[in-house]
Amino acid sequence: MSVVVINSVWAGAAWLLLLIAAGLRLRPGRQPVPDPLGRRLSPVETGLLRGGGRGAAQTGLVELYLAGSVEAGWRQTVQPGEARLPRGCSEVARAQYHALYGPLHPRRLQGRERVQRAVQGVSTELERARLVVSRRRVWVVRILLLPVFVTTPLRAATGGQTAVWTVLGLLADAGAVALWVWPWRTLRGATLLAQRRRDHAGVRRATERRPDALLLSVALFGAPALRAQLPRFTEESGLLTRPSREPMNRGGGSGEAFASCGG
Repeated sequence: MSVVVINSVWAGAAWLLLLIAAGLRLRPGRQPVPDPLGRRLSPVETGLLRGGGRGAAQTGLVELYLAGSVEAGWRQTVQPGEARLPRGCSEVARAQYHALYGPLHPRRLQGRERVQRAVQGVSTELERARLVVSRRRVWVVRILLLPVFVTTPLRAATGGQTAVWTVLGLLADAGAVALWVWPWRTLRGATLLAQRRRDHAGVRRATERRPDALLLSVALFGAPALRAQLPRFTEESGLLTRPSREPMNRGGGSGEAFASCGG
């Protein structure tokens, strides 16, 4: 009887923590969709909503590329282009432009402090609009989930675990994994992103003749848009790859540059 009580207490505690974490993770904001910021989302903000900080940085880099301010280098790097930074670019694009002194892999460029600060500024705006989960709430949710992961092994170690408790434990673990790896958009943010994808589905056919639409396509759809609509730059710049340990770089243009910033 004592084993049954222990199992029930552990299962109840695990599910309680899981429900609290889910509430914190999925809690909507107070402002209504579709205009939570009081204005249209910029491409970089849309990129962050889709793919987090990396999505924002990728979009900002494509913004620079379409303006001719950066170009693909040798062995999957980007380097300064011939054009200067045009007016109206996002802060993330501006930060990457000023942080890029020579050929560099995109992820190493994204790791520069100046770029990270710019991305965090965008993230803060979306956090205030309750479109993405704040870093503080991310850590609180993950701290709550950690005991859920260890509950099933601990119950198994005590023995006397029936099929019912095993199933409940595995379901709790599956829910915890889903919350841990789920993109850190709120339900409101996910709704807004899905709505924008529906409203702007046509941008997936945009070409270099429509840089604004092409930039929005990258912001909304990420890697599929990059591979389909900017295949040469994506491949040559290493935009979707990890940096090598000792990159060897040599300048080289890619021939897909444009005259103005998108967005």
